[in-house]
Amino acid sequence: MAQTRLTLKPEEATKSHNPQYLACGLLCIGGFLGGTITGWSSPGLPSIQASGQFSLLPSDLSWIASIVHLGLLVSAPTAGYMIRKFGRRNTLLFSAIPFVIGSTALALPVQVWMLYVGRFFDGLGLGFSIIAGSVYLSEISEPNLRGSLSVVSFVSVRLGVLFSYAVGSLISYDQLSAISAFLSVVFGVSILFLPESPRWLMAKWRTQQATSSLCWLRACDKRTPSPEILLEITEIQDAVIRAENSSKALTIAGFFRNSSILKPALVANTLMFFKEACGGMVFSYFTVRIFEKTGSPFDSHLSGIAVGVAQLLPLFATTYYVDKVGRRILLIVSYIILSLSLLFIGLFYEFRMEIENVIAASLAGWIPLVLFLVYHAAYCGGPFVLTWTVSSEVIPSNVIGIVSGLASAFGWMSSFAFTRYYQDMNDSFGVANTFFIFSILSLVGAICIHLVVPETVGKSLEDIHHHPNQEGCRRESEITKV
Repeated sequence: MAQTRLTLKPEEATKSHNPQYLACGLLCIGGFLGGTITGWSSPGLPSIQASGQFSLLPSDLSWIASIVHLGLLVSAPTAGYMIRKFGRRNTLLFSAIPFVIGSTALALPVQVWMLYVGRFFDGLGLGFSIIAGSVYLSEISEPNLRGSLSVVSFVSVRLGVLFSYAVGSLISYDQLSAISAFLSVVFGVSILFLPESPRWLMAKWRTQQATSSLCWLRACDKRTPSPEILLEITEIQDAVIRAENSSKALTIAGFFRNSSILKPALVANTLMFFKEACGGMVFSYFTVRIFEKTGSPFDSHLSGIAVGVAQLLPLFATTYYVDKVGRRILLIVSYIILSLSLLFIGLFYEFRMEIENVIAASLAGWIPLVLFLVYHAAYCGGPFVLTWTVSSEVIPSNVIGIVSGLASAFGWMSSFAFTRYYQDMNDSFGVANTFFIFSILSLVGAICIHLVVPETVGKSLEDIHHHPNQEGCRRESEITKV
């Protein structure tokens, strides 16, 4: 299959990729929207306090920041069911509804409870869009594009975060939410232009619709499908038959004894947990407040914007290397950098007074800024994007709904716990020790990924699911490219 697709003429290959680029681009609208919601807390919480509209305690602010993860937690199993029952495209379309409700509540808050409700519904929208979007993109993309397109979709997320950091420093939290509400409508409309995943259509035995969908995605006339399209449809059909035969013999007890399910479930849960355990979402939500405590002479909002830029730039490098170097090695290196960055940030907080006695305070203020830039660059170039890429690749299509839903729920439950109790950790253990804890967890993450995560670069989804240890596809792809 890999050889057949790579023998197309250059102009044909370029043409066949355009619809996949378009589909990715439309999904990026949702990614940008998700980024504005993810980055909302950093400028939004100080804006709420400055407005004096509500009387809030620090614990209230922690709840407003973290309750979005309860929405994610609730949506995860529901999204897993919906992508299997109603399709990937319809689930994406549905995700626009809670986005609109949540952002509207935050844009027009009359009472405090509307802030909680708004963030919760934003979390619901995020959960539906992330799970459905990652599965959809992995299923419609050709093997040689899948990694790059997945990373590009997450570039849009970081652009949304940067937008919230930058624009949120100039406007109020409710105005920022109004922009998100508008983007929610645009996202919902854009999904109407996408076809359903051919793999889901084939799983429902809608062969003609699956062929038409694949023809659209490969820029082929659906009235006269090319041999490459017919070959790919046959392979998808064979994969569906194997999955159905496997599912018929699968009981609840067998589900937990089936290594072909347990192994990818272990991989997905490992990735989801350590993505949160390294503190990525915590430090993204509390960026401005963290910089306020460093004693840095730099404006905390400008420092947050600098972090937003640092989150964005490494994604372009990942886009280039993800299909060349591989997912696994990029993840391991990223976690090691995260661990070292957090270690040195903790040391700065521990010996801040001594450092400022040795060098000028203005120079010392650069240290946490540079370390946080390195940290966020490593996080966004590694765990932030590759967790979803690898998880959507390794889970078999016949159980991707339930396994991805449970893994996502586990990750978001972890994220809620770390976000909600981050301030309590600071109060109980001290700021420096809190960073040391996250540093240790990041190092453990690198070790666990080395032990359990396989390499998926250059392989079709069928090869990954049925030959998880096969390297032939990767070698063949690399040789063909040369």
